[in-house]
Amino acid sequence: MAAFVRTTMAVVLGMVLGAGLLITYLGANPSNGAQTTTIPLPSTSGILARTLPQLGSSSEGDAADVYERVSPSVVNITFSARSRDAVGRPVQQEGTGSGFIIDNDGHVATNQHVVAGATRLDVTLADGSSYIGEVVASDSANDLAVLRIQAPTEKLRGLTTVPLGDSDSLKVGQTVIAIGNPYGLERSASLGIVSSLGRTRPGVEQRLITNMIQTDAAINPGNSGGPLLNLRGEVIGINEQIESSSRGGTGIGFALPINTLRRYLPQLLAGKEPQHAWMGISGQPLTPTLAERYRTTVQQGILLASAVTGGPAARAGLRGASRNDPGAGDIITALDGRPVRSVEDVAILIDSRNPGDTIKVAYVRDGTAGVVDVVLGVWQGSDVPVR
Repeated sequence: MAAFVRTTMAVVLGMVLGAGLLITYLGANPSNGAQTTTIPLPSTSGILARTLPQLGSSSEGDAADVYERVSPSVVNITFSARSRDAVGRPVQQEGTGSGFIIDNDGHVATNQHVVAGATRLDVTLADGSSYIGEVVASDSANDLAVLRIQAPTEKLRGLTTVPLGDSDSLKVGQTVIAIGNPYGLERSASLGIVSSLGRTRPGVEQRLITNMIQTDAAINPGNSGGPLLNLRGEVIGINEQIESSSRGGTGIGFALPINTLRRYLPQLLAGKEPQHAWMGISGQPLTPTLAERYRTTVQQGILLASAVTGGPAARAGLRGASRNDPGAGDIITALDGRPVRSVEDVAILIDSRNPGDTIKVAYVRDGTAGVVDVVLGVWQGSDVPVR
């Protein structure tokens, strides 16, 4: 099993999100030099609507019942990829991650970083049988991917599938169960609670992922792509990363909300990469210290470091700072009438929109307030600012 590790010194909109900690993406991405440590569009209504019968009253009984019902739908994904070592010699890399079966056409949901760069994917089912997995589509912005198992029709019809729940209905303190393949230990279960909701975290790409679920259920490298479940046996999250001061877990794990997958599932099943809105800016939150330094009376907002040339914000007339005067950039104070105080505020609002939507941006330039309409563009990947 392999783990892709990066520090939280990822700069998103010019903001350093953390220091001294590690973010471990719980699967593997051979294209990033990780070290080994361990279709036709069908209707999705059946996938989204299925629920399991009500379970018992005790959490212990519920967890055991959920595991018995759901674990056969959890798969072990093994990748193979070719890379080069430090002196340029070709080497074969292997690693593992997790996934879960969402329909009887053999579709499996997982993380994009589990399958990115792989030359071969083997999907092992609960009964020990293994089949080649084919990537149907992926969403690098949200670290999502959908595979399809290349198995006989009779095998597909007999697959155990898992229903998708509603992550918007979660509450802090709610019991959750993680099932996956930590360190290659197939279909391991761990029990915990929802520790927090609405977290905004840096993804593998240079882009913030919004509305993530924080949990203390034990998740480790190899859990990537596996389900986080409620006690009804519904998937409410996809385990994606942990944060710690070392390679070990410290009870702080993060899962992608299942409603993000639900939103983009029709496109993914159709073999299309979802498009995401993009404003074309980078910047940092305005603090009292920065306000004093740049002699502005504005108390809250995002100080623009740049507005990408030809990007949506620049076309609307917004200006970033100059190299000689870092404080000369516009200060965005509100989007569609909603005050913005942080990078997360911007990310959440942009995520709720689609390319082509128009948003009203309130800003201050040289002490004068203004409002412009910005027509959002399409996010192109990590080679451009993320918002």
